[in-house]
Amino acid sequence: MIGIVAVVVFLLPWSVMQVGHCTDYAPGQGESYCESGPIIGSLAASVLAVISGLLILYFLVPIVRILIKRIRRPDTGRPRAGGS
Repeated sequence: MIGIVAVVVFLLPWSVMQVGHCTDYAPGQGESYCESGPIIGSLAASVLAVISGLLILYFLVPIVRILIKRIRRPDTGRPRAGGS
């Protein structure tokens, strides 16, 4: 669980933070060029998003395995019917 929180807090923000800028070719003349994108670049943001997703899956697998074991395990807390 801590691993998932760490990924979400420390890695994912870098892949979604945006930066932008505008360039006026001739100030006051009407034409300008603006662009925006991830602060670390599109390729790096894509790679970081894939790595973050894989890390979240890595941390989720043990949790899912524990839940599956709990569901499949018979309840041993109840006394058996007809037994001592």
